[in-house]
Amino acid sequence: MNRTEEYWALVAQLRETPPELAGTVDRARARARRKRRGKRLGIPLASLGGVAAAFVVLVNCSTPFAMACRRVPFVRELAQAVAFQPSLKAAFENDYVQPVGQSQTQNGITATVEYLIVDQTSLNVFYTLSWAGETWLDVVPDLLDENGASPEGSRGASWGDPAGTEEDYRLMTFYFDGAVLPEKLQLVLEVSDSGRDKVTNQLAAPTDAPVDSSPWPDAESSAPSPVLAEFTFPLTIDPSLLGPGRTVEVGQWVELDGQRLYLDQLTIDPTRMELTLEADPDNTAELRSLDCYALDGAGNRYGKPSITYGGGEAIQLESCYFSENQDLTLYIEEAQWLDKDRTSFTLDLTTGEADWLPENLTDVTIERREGNVYLSFRNDDQVVTFDGYYYDPEGGEHTWGSMSMSSIDEDGDGRNEALTEYRVLRDYPWDTVTIGLSSNRVTAFDPPVQVNLPF
Repeated sequence: MNRTEEYWALVAQLRETPPELAGTVDRARARARRKRRGKRLGIPLASLGGVAAAFVVLVNCSTPFAMACRRVPFVRELAQAVAFQPSLKAAFENDYVQPVGQSQTQNGITATVEYLIVDQTSLNVFYTLSWAGETWLDVVPDLLDENGASPEGSRGASWGDPAGTEEDYRLMTFYFDGAVLPEKLQLVLEVSDSGRDKVTNQLAAPTDAPVDSSPWPDAESSAPSPVLAEFTFPLTIDPSLLGPGRTVEVGQWVELDGQRLYLDQLTIDPTRMELTLEADPDNTAELRSLDCYALDGAGNRYGKPSITYGGGEAIQLESCYFSENQDLTLYIEEAQWLDKDRTSFTLDLTTGEADWLPENLTDVTIERREGNVYLSFRNDDQVVTFDGYYYDPEGGEHTWGSMSMSSIDEDGDGRNEALTEYRVLRDYPWDTVTIGLSSNRVTAFDPPVQVNLPF
């Protein structure tokens, strides 16, 4: 039997919950209750991390096993958590999982909040959405305190679709600046129909709809989908499962591409670490982001999480919170900048000429149609990023609508080098436009710049 056949055999075996796993959720919740009682009585108890240890080994050593496990209730969620998010994996292994197990149904839609992983910087919610419709459901979440206000220190949220099926867990994460989280919270979910088919993941379209091969996004914003259901889940944070973070002083200057940065503090929480920076006021460029990672003395790597927040003043990495090695080194590979004297450029929409263009922004095209201006820019590797606004010659500020991109593998190496960005100026009668920039250049460091960090 080859590896492919072995994989499908394993999948077939896991289509039904094995008898050994029956009651796993109940046992996990019982363990959580015993743990809380044990802490009050001073009784040492076995941890959930011991239960997960075998899965950790198999999931990290066998991709087929990890993917197949996703079909098993509860184990599927374990496999997802430990396989694809290093910091959440470590938090899970160290008993920072809080069972919730709340389910609500409205208008044929069922929302279930199963588990939380929480520290002072993030609240991670594992949940599902299901209905009998043939399309995926979209959700817009909100987190409130028990009085209906935004919690102190809230810094935004991220969320996404399930990995493959409706039964797969979705993950939403709310970010905080380290303020003390209230024990009582309300999670609000506004649910709408995405219009994307569950099988093809494509937007449904009428059979007689014309084929639109235009690379530009629609000039008009589409109306938001109506809300089909709104759920409110009360959440209670267990303080005994709230990982206490720590902050250490770094106090080092580092010079990158002629710009001086002060590495101020390193905050280490169970689900992520954050390095705060301060720029020398004499710098000629603003730091927009750093491409970096950290290594501890045992060789464990802590890269950037899939979702980060903030700008160049704060760098997030996966967390070394549970590492026993006290040696931590930061490796800086790339820096993205915005030169202070190059924060925007003005484009003549008649001639196509600009007062200046960032070096990596080329092949500008301009087309007017029906009162709109259609722009395209060659922007390889997205070295140049646009601000959220553009300005007319009378000083009016306009917000970009949707944008689209295309890419081509020019040399056949499997990597798309040629990237073109398409944008639309809506209802724009003027002959010039000033486009704000978020970054205009990138500096690579080979070898990486190294900085020893206190642990």
